[in-house]
Amino acid sequence: MNESSADALTQEALSHWYVRLLANGVSYMDASEVIPKVRSWREWCRLWMDRAAVREREAREMEEAGRMLSAAEAYVRASLAYHFAQFVYHEDIELKAEAQRRKVAAYQRGAPHLDPPAERVEIPWPGGRTLPGVLRIPEGAKGEDGAPCVVLVAGLDSTKEEFYTLEGVFHARGIATFAFDGPAQGENADLQLQPDFERVVSVVMDHLAGDARLDSSRIGALGVSLGGYYAPRSLAFEPRLKAGVGVCGPYDMGEIWEGLPALTRQGVCASFQTENEEQGALKSQEISLRGCLSGLDRPLLIIHGARDRLCPVEQAHKIAAEAGDSCELVVYEEGVHVCNNIPFLWRPLAADWLADKLDVDT
Repeated sequence: MNESSADALTQEALSHWYVRLLANGVSYMDASEVIPKVRSWREWCRLWMDRAAVREREAREMEEAGRMLSAAEAYVRASLAYHFAQFVYHEDIELKAEAQRRKVAAYQRGAPHLDPPAERVEIPWPGGRTLPGVLRIPEGAKGEDGAPCVVLVAGLDSTKEEFYTLEGVFHARGIATFAFDGPAQGENADLQLQPDFERVVSVVMDHLAGDARLDSSRIGALGVSLGGYYAPRSLAFEPRLKAGVGVCGPYDMGEIWEGLPALTRQGVCASFQTENEEQGALKSQEISLRGCLSGLDRPLLIIHGARDRLCPVEQAHKIAAEAGDSCELVVYEEGVHVCNNIPFLWRPLAADWLADKLDVDT
């Protein structure tokens, strides 16, 4: 696809997030076949939902043949296609919501048969709501007091289902994972974004601490993109977290607002439920680590890409400077946003680092 064959928003999405699709489990075949069909950004969601339906039919055929693990993996592929149909799409809210529902349904159809199985958890949240999550405990996760666990924190437009490929890196090291949808994420897209996300993570920690299969003294957190802000902030305020990793998150979103892609600004406005972009710009200033990390007494790893055009690397340096000796900073010169072009480098690094901090013998 060249610039004359699609509109500006489609080009923006591809420029910033094409590698994200591939890094998180969308096949090159699907990307290379669906994307060239997009002529207008309004078409994006429907075209990807059509492809997701194809992958879902394949999953059902495998299921009917009794190939349960294969079917489960195929349902994940369908779920990811539904997810990326709507991830930064705000043109048709009803269609976006339909893609969200189908994403969850497809994932849940395969969840019990994944290896390790994905157990749906619903943690009570105010207003009669829940924080829906996915707990996966690998067979090799060991410990006298239960398995170590990493809480995976999504960003502005990622959700619990998008972590599938990342989860496997931790499972291979004997670490359980818990991914969830917080306010303004996934199944909770209608709840307003909460800058003080440590309140959300504390509720998650309350639940995990009550699960006898997990070692509550060996729980860490990893967040990507806006989750790379949520995770360090949660580490600063939630003492039960033993360590944290932030990947390409902002130090202060207000500082970088003007340089954000239009689709990201749309997402921030939608998540804060503002009436216009001017209000969104003001609300973005609430997303700040300023003054939060001074005196941090547990280890923090910050990973960033020098070629990140969404969240400039200077933001990572500010996080590291405020966190001081508790923080390790790794900058990949070739890395883009979330270093999605080099997942084979940063993911093992983060998993090994957390394994060490959580006292996991790998």
